[in-house]
Parts: sequence; C-alpha cells; structure tokens
Amino acid sequence: MQIRRVSHKIFLGFLALSSMILIIMFVVVRTSYASSLKHNEINSLIQASNRTREQFDFIMSIIDDTARVIGSRPEVLAALTSTEQPPPGQSDFSMNVYLQSLQEIQPFLGNISIVGAGGQFRSSNMALKGAFFEGLYRRYEHYFNSGMYKDYFVDTCDSDFFPSYAPRDILTGVWPVYDIKTEKLLGQIYIGLNYSLFQELFILSPTSNKEKILIIDPTGKIIYHHPVFISFDPVLAVYPRLVTADEVIIEGKVFDIDSFIVSQTSQVVGWRFISIVDTKYITGDTLKTQRLFTIVFIISIIIILIFSIFMSHILTKPVKLLFDACKRIENGDLSFRVAIRTNDEMGQLGHTFNLVMDQINANLERELVEQKRQNELKLEILRSQINPHFLYNTLDSIKFLANLQEIHNIASMCSSLINLLKYNLSSSTLATLGEEVESVSNYVGLQKYRYGDIFEFKTEIVKETECCEVSRFILQPLVENCLIHGFDGGESGGEITIRSSINGETLCLEVINNGKYMDKETLDKVNRGMEQERPFSTIGINNIRERIQLQFGDRANLIYSSGEGMETIAYLRFPVRPYQPGQ
Repeated sequence: MQIRRVSHKIFLGFLALSSMILIIMFVVVRTSYASSLKHNEINSLIQASNRTREQFDFIMSIIDDTARVIGSRPEVLAALTSTEQPPPGQSDFSMNVYLQSLQEIQPFLGNISIVGAGGQFRSSNMALKGAFFEGLYRRYEHYFNSGMYKDYFVDTCDSDFFPSYAPRDILTGVWPVYDIKTEKLLGQIYIGLNYSLFQELFILSPTSNKEKILIIDPTGKIIYHHPVFISFDPVLAVYPRLVTADEVIIEGKVFDIDSFIVSQTSQVVGWRFISIVDTKYITGDTLKTQRLFTIVFIISIIIILIFSIFMSHILTKPVKLLFDACKRIENGDLSFRVAIRTNDEMGQLGHTFNLVMDQINANLERELVEQKRQNELKLEILRSQINPHFLYNTLDSIKFLANLQEIHNIASMCSSLINLLKYNLSSSTLATLGEEVESVSNYVGLQKYRYGDIFEFKTEIVKETECCEVSRFILQPLVENCLIHGFDGGESGGEITIRSSINGETLCLEVINNGKYMDKETLDKVNRGMEQERPFSTIGINNIRERIQLQFGDRANLIYSSGEGMETIAYLRFPVRPYQPGQ
C-alpha cells in the first residue's frame, strides 16, 4: 500500500489555504480597485470635456460683452443713424481702427463688422465688403423687427457669405442694435470666433491626443470635427441620442473600436461638444494596475510556495524522524534512537519514544537472561536424567540382597532413595504440594540414618492445599539447610515442621526449625539474595526464589525470619491454582 507522506498533506493543505485566501483577496481588490479606477478615469474624461465646454462658454460670454459694449458706444450709434456713407473705396477709418484694436486685445476674436439698416458698413477686416453681410442681415432682420428676437444669434459662417480670401471664423455671432427711444432696429453687429484659436482650444485639451472631437449644432449639423479627415456622420446615425439629448455618456463601438462617448451641451450657444475616446486609453491605467496586481499575485504565490515547502519541512521533520525510526525498528534495529531537540510536543514525543525503546530493550535483555537461566535449569535436569533406569535397577538389586540377608534398614533406605530419585528426576517442573511433601518425607527418612534421633520431622498440611500447584524440588533444599546449618552441633531436641495454609488467593508454606538462628547481617544477605552457596550445591535459596518467580510471577516469593531466641522460618508464597498434569 502506498503511503502518503504527512509533509505532502501539510504542504498541499497550507498551499491550498494560502492560495485560496490570496486569490479571494486578489479578485476582490482587483475588481473593486479596477472598477473604482475606471470610474475615476471616466469622470476625468467628463471633467476634461466640461472644462473645454466651460472655456468655450466663457469665450462666448466675453464676445457677448464685447458686442454689447460696441452697440452702446455713441460713435457706433451715430454711424448707424447717419445717412451719409463714406466715398466709394473709402471707409470710416477711425471706426475700423477701433474694431481692429478690439480684435488685437482679444486674439480669439475673428472679424468684427457693423451693418446698419441703411446699408452702413464698418469692419475690422478691410478686405470684407458690406455686401458680404447682406444675406446675414436679411436672415435675422425679420426676427429682430418682429419682436421674436433673442439676445443674439449664432451663425455657423457658411462659405456662401464669406469669400475664399477672407479669414475663416468658426462661427459668427449676430447682435441687434436698437434705438433706445424708438426701439427701432438700427443695425446688426457681427463678431466671429477665430477658427485657428478655436482649434487650439481642443488641441490643448488634456485628452486631445487620445480623443476625437465632434461639435454639432442643435439641428445636428457638424460644425467642427477632429481629426478633420474622418467623417462622423455614421456615428450620429448609430447614436441619435447625441443629437437629441443634452448630456450623454455611452460605452460602445465607434469605427469598430470600443470607445467611450461623452456629450456636453453649451449653455450659451446650444452646441453639443462630443468627445470620443478609445476604451484602451480610458482603461490604460486600470490595465497597468491589473498587470501590477497580477505580477504581485504571481510573486505572492511563489513566496507562499517556498514558505509552504519550508513550513512543511519544519513541521514534518520530527514526524519523518519518528517514521524512519519505526521502520528501522521494524527491521530489527532496536538500538536506534531519534534526536528531536525541540521544546514542544514533538520533542516530548521523541523523548518518550526513546524511553519506551530503552524499556523494551531492558525487558528484552531481562527476558533473555531469564530464558538463559531456564535453559540452564532444564539442562541440569536433563543431565540428572542420564540413564535413570540403570540407577533404579542397581538400587533394586541392593534392596533385594538386603531383604534376602534380612538387613531391613538397608532395604528401607534403598526404597526411600528410589522414590526420591523418581520424583526429583521427573521431566516436569511442577507438582502438587502433596507430592512435594511426600518427597521431603523420603529425604528425611534417609537423613534419619545419618543424624539419628537429634531431630524430629512433622508436617501440618491442610487437606485443601495438597492439590495446589507448586514448583518441584523446593522443600527439600530448605529442609537440608535446616539440618546442615541448624543442627550441625549434634545436640538432640531439634524439630523441623512443614506447615501449609490458604490466605485468600495465596498459598502459604512455612518450613520451621528450632536450631541455630541467623544474625541480622546474615538474615539481610539471605533475603536480598546475597548468601554464599555451598561449593557442592548449586540449588540454594536464590535458585528457589528465581524458579518460583519465573513459574508463578511476582506473586511468588521466598523470605526468611530469624533471630536470637526465635525459630528460623522460611516463608513461601504462591498464587492458589490447581495442578495441571503435563504442564
């Protein structure tokens, strides 16, 4: 089964979460900022168009004031009411100079001319004749005389009224001049707006290098357009609102190019100033900002990627060390330890892992030692079982001869020895308490021939304990210690008692003798397993203690009590469990 590394999961999770947050922020910021920037750029276009229109209205207001000043001057009124005309080929020089001076003071002014009701004519341009203005005069005379007049009219200066050699004006304003007393029309004042200066007005516009300019009158007639080589009639046909509405903002196609169209109406002359700008110019800053956001986003993704790799390495390095340690231990290397030197949970986990492995190694070493000891004990038993039948047959022959010669004590000794050997040389390491006590009785019967009547042997065995399971060959060494150490002086009156009882779930055995006592130092050494074994015996107290603990666990134990004026007692404790043959 393929194992998915935790580092990959952490890396992918951290990268996905960070990327998702960054993408959301990027989309929100980019969308909101781009929308705001686009809105601001459109407003900037509208404001630029408004400034151009306001400049035009301001110039027209100055022209209006100039016309009213001219119409109110006495010499102008006198010239209009005079019936005398200058000689042919001549003009009123002083009046013409006055009009020329006004034109020079205000360079945006075009031709300034005055036409009287009686045909009087004065002009700042000596090349113009009064006949040029007769058509204009007749056009507006009816309106001014009928009372339907306005303050002034604005004419678009058709070429029909101006010769080709005359300076070109973009428009001409027409102002009436009345007799204050009779309110009779005395004449008309014509002031033109210089075409070249009008063109500069749009060339100096903040967006002039990016936009197309179109000026139409209220009827939809195109008065001015930039560039001059483009026809804008198709644009007015596609967007008729530009002709009818005072203010229009349209986003659409002009000449198959996505564009913004802004229309503003002059409050003075009623003309509509239309600006057409390619969308890419309007959204240029927005696109630059979006590209900048994209670059920042890519750089952020790269930084997050590097940071995710770094963090996943930092976070999973201890886990990887533990994983590698487990794999090595799985392959049998129990000596391997991890080195996680961090002051966090992973460091504590690594420390605990090392402690667990130390304990496992200690337990294995202890198990190996115990196993080795068990093998040695089994080896001893196997060695003692070499040719047991030969020994049994020999003892039976000795017993037969003793009975034949009526030497009954020798026959009894042989019988006890045969029973003792059969019990001790059994392959089983466990027996019932009754069998163990019977074996000790055979051993004591043999020792009676040696020690005589210097001791008495008694058993106080509770019947319920006879079937309890105990380790084989544990009572005989204890009784042997009583004989060797307790009664080695040969005094009579000694007693050895074996007593059994059950206390709850514990089988209690006591081997008691009234012989010599052990001093405190010797007693401590015996109970701590430090007593010296006899050179000719490998089965001592330590051997018994180790065997019963191997077979019955920590609940089994052997401990001595002794002292001056006291009996020496060996206490044996076993968990109560019935004997199972063949175990």
